[in-house]
Amino acid sequence: MATLDDIVNVQITRETNTVDRESFGIPLFAVTALSATNRVTAYSSMDGVAADYAPTTTAYKMALAAFSQEIRPRRIKIGLKTAEETWTQALQAMVNYDNDWYGLATESIDAADIVEIATFVEARTKLYIARSSDADIRTTDDDDVASDLQLAEHDRTAILSHSLAASQYADAAWLGNCLVRDPGSQTWKFKTLNTITPDALTATAKDNALGKSANVYERVAGVNITQDGTVASGEYIDIMRGIDWLTARIKERIFTRMVNSPKIPYTNAGIAVIETAVREQLDIAVAQGLIAPEPPYTVTVPDVLDTDDIDRAHRILRNVNFKARLAGAIHYAEIRGTVSA
Repeated sequence: MATLDDIVNVQITRETNTVDRESFGIPLFAVTALSATNRVTAYSSMDGVAADYAPTTTAYKMALAAFSQEIRPRRIKIGLKTAEETWTQALQAMVNYDNDWYGLATESIDAADIVEIATFVEARTKLYIARSSDADIRTTDDDDVASDLQLAEHDRTAILSHSLAASQYADAAWLGNCLVRDPGSQTWKFKTLNTITPDALTATAKDNALGKSANVYERVAGVNITQDGTVASGEYIDIMRGIDWLTARIKERIFTRMVNSPKIPYTNAGIAVIETAVREQLDIAVAQGLIAPEPPYTVTVPDVLDTDDIDRAHRILRNVNFKARLAGAIHYAEIRGTVSA
């Protein structure tokens, strides 16, 4: 018996494969526990945290600081370290168990611990916010953890000098406040951290701390704000996070094209597929405020006839380049005026 397939045969191939996307909005709070059977646990509310931790615990207090922000994170994670482990061992175990997080804060304010954790994070696509109550950070002395981190030019650790660091978790609050926003859409300066008491700083103390690329939390003109929003190397936190995000998303976008196509031919048309993927992500970066719209970014790709024979034989495409200007942020303004009768 004849069927419709004899006349019109339709087969639809699904090109819907998706790739795992790196998360740039989830903080991990690492604390010491008697056991680390569940090495990392995710929570979407304080009710979930309260079911596992008493209000007197560090884990509870760090989670509370994060969830208390005006725009709270959709999810946080708590990672566990045993007393027998070093921070390096514990953090590696957390990464092995669940690597779907970006920002890190820990219970420790010990200078040696901070340096160890910073060293671990530096080699990974993560951001570590440390807090310290060491008063020497606000002096001209260079025998303090902020000076050590600055000397080592750590790009992935930001230290927050806070006199109440032993009892308040400004690091968790800062992560909770900023990671919820899209990369590139905000500066980490001028942030009000709910539940965190600001320091009363002299101009000298603040300048000393900022001079060491440390951050402070103080009251300015009646508003509690973070300053200056930098990592230990002096780079701005929002730039580090934005570049991490853009790098990951371009890789993911191109890989998605590759796995959902029978093949991307090594032709000018195939090279254009790669170029389009890069442009699509750069457009998003402009919309989010990471890349400036002026001057417009540029993307250059090679003509297939100009590519290397050996590269074509090995199916390697090189010399896809883009150039763009970071949008940055205005942290200081000078206004000059003249009035006359």
